Amino acid sequence: MLWCETAGAQPQDFEDLAVFVSQLGALGHDARIDQRSVPPGLSRNAQFDLAPYLVDGSPEPDDQVVLVAAHRLGDEKLAALRRLTIPRARPGVAFGSFATGQAMIAARAKLSYVLGQDPRIVDLAVEGRAIDELGRDCPVIGAPRRGAPAVRPRLLIVEPDLRERRQASALVALALSRRIEVAVLTDSKAKHAWIAAHGTSIPFYHYGETLPSTLTERVDLLATFRPLQKNYRLQCLVANLAVSGAALLDGSEDHGIAKVSDAFIRGPVDLPSLGSFLFSDITANLDEIGKQVRSSAAAARLSGARVAGLFPSGPFERTTAPLFPRTGARSAGMEPSLERIIFMPTNGVGLGHAQRCTLVAAELDRTRFDPVFAVFPSCTRFVKSYGFDAMPLVARSPLHAQTHENDLSNYLRLRALADAAPTLVFDGGYVFDSVYRTILENCMRGVWIRRGLWRTEQDNAIALDREKAFVRVIVPTEAFDELNSSYSLGTHVRAVGPVVQRVTLNAARRAELRLELAKRYGWPFDHLVITQLGAGVAADRGAQIQATCGILERRRDVLHLVVVWPTATLQPGWFGWSRSRVVKTHHAGALTAAADLCISAAGYNSFHEALYCGLPAIFLPQAAPFMDDQRARAQAARERGLCALVEPHELMTLEREIGRYLDGGEATEVRRRIAALDLPPPGNADAAALIEEVTHGDATMDRPSVNDRSAGRR
Repeated sequence: MLWCETAGAQPQDFEDLAVFVSQLGALGHDARIDQRSVPPGLSRNAQFDLAPYLVDGSPEPDDQVVLVAAHRLGDEKLAALRRLTIPRARPGVAFGSFATGQAMIAARAKLSYVLGQDPRIVDLAVEGRAIDELGRDCPVIGAPRRGAPAVRPRLLIVEPDLRERRQASALVALALSRRIEVAVLTDSKAKHAWIAAHGTSIPFYHYGETLPSTLTERVDLLATFRPLQKNYRLQCLVANLAVSGAALLDGSEDHGIAKVSDAFIRGPVDLPSLGSFLFSDITANLDEIGKQVRSSAAAARLSGARVAGLFPSGPFERTTAPLFPRTGARSAGMEPSLERIIFMPTNGVGLGHAQRCTLVAAELDRTRFDPVFAVFPSCTRFVKSYGFDAMPLVARSPLHAQTHENDLSNYLRLRALADAAPTLVFDGGYVFDSVYRTILENCMRGVWIRRGLWRTEQDNAIALDREKAFVRVIVPTEAFDELNSSYSLGTHVRAVGPVVQRVTLNAARRAELRLELAKRYGWPFDHLVITQLGAGVAADRGAQIQATCGILERRRDVLHLVVVWPTATLQPGWFGWSRSRVVKTHHAGALTAAADLCISAAGYNSFHEALYCGLPAIFLPQAAPFMDDQRARAQAARERGLCALVEPHELMTLEREIGRYLDGGEATEVRRRIAALDLPPPGNADAAALIEEVTHGDATMDRPSVNDRSAGRR
């Protein structure tokens, strides 16, 4: 293992160290950073960059110490190195840019004392300039990408000046071309300004968003309009592309990069001229350009071979593997194993996201695919009850010093789980850093199950920006067309029917279940009423539940069940009613199928279950700002005479509606109207088929098309 340290103490020093270590990792080295050396207060992105490479303990006998920014060596770092148990089997290596030969000699003497042996010193100041300016603190070492170039070349434009309307218009026009895919790399301020003005139709990256080795896999040609000095991330990205044979265009004002690096081609200095130059001179000759770039002097100086002799602990040549390893590939004399698909539902208000994922996973062809789950603790028992393996994630806690600390842990867990899986399916509104980075860094096929009906006041710019990590977005639609809307466009966005659980009971089984409930609770009844108002996360529904219990307490013909998730927050007052009982369960479908009336929030799952199971319902929509627009959903059903809509504060209206449904015959009328309704077919099987096509497209294409396949379990 390479035990990596930096002599610097600023946050930028550790960001550069993370990039350096990730480059070594991409080249096949087991490089790590002592977690005790990392200062507090680093940015969120820097923490995620560092997390996979942190180690606790001391160097092992076969480890090698690697120090960067050695020209800035101070007493504090020397003392820290002195306290380490430094192995002497291998000499340490120090990189730095020394002003004089005497400064380098002094640094070697100090390091010799604290390390117990003479280190090897690499003076970056005297190295040849392969890409404008080499990193002054860390060496720029290129790591070749794993994947092959895309059929449709992927262009990355570095720091275009988009404040000018002419430049911005040229970018939009270039992005419309079907001959290339366009993305932009710039600073965070410029990225967010563009998204605020133009949306997320063009993928934008900022420098700290992902590591260079990750971004390399998504680029076939690069055009830069800025010099490369003093940006170590950009230098490493360019180095990776150079040793990979990508086309590199210098659009800086004086073509200064191309003057010092033969890997670059002189290109237009503004965006309006870039498109015609690309299509006339570059895109048709990418193979030939790639050969020339790989054989250039700059690529040779940037390759890992130039420092291979410094690290005898392991080769720099990385074992090549397919970008999407097929775990199901047939080996000699062996049956093919199952293709693993990871499902990760977000931890929402209840367990709706987890339920939707289990419904889709249940429709997968289990003879070819192995669905596994990464879920939060509240979902673990629920997912396992459906027969799926589940890896627990870490939930957010008020004990965490930072709001994203749990996501750091989940990032490491997902990375480990993703090692043997080519596909990750995420269901949620906000795409976590852990999900985003795991998909990009492992070159996974990301699938986003994205429910619609977002509230108009919600700002989902970050979530939509991260859509670029997914190769497919599956949108479970609403039952009524006016509730459906498109938040992004493209062939990767596919709509399916409502993903819904349909529990049906025949008359005999329904009567049997109702009799069992009467015996269990010791109270014969004519009407079974189910109340499902959520887990108490989005809003305190204690007053509405208490009011419902009070209304039904006065009736002698009713059994009232307050059905909640096992993780829900309960109130002691709910247990004081003789006609009401609290039921904690993951499987409320059978109870609702046997009910005469359901009083429910209007979440996606509960709303569609009521419709597709023909259940009379009174909806009390939740109205938290981070949720979907439940009121719009309930309003659409009420306008069709399919339900009652009661606002949370309208308790007198609630009593009136309960009486109308149970005594006035409204429940029977609602069942009749729902039965006559032409609802879209459920999308459970279609969603599963789309995931299968993404995961193992070549084999799946031999099966009937999604559009030709009947809905429901196959």
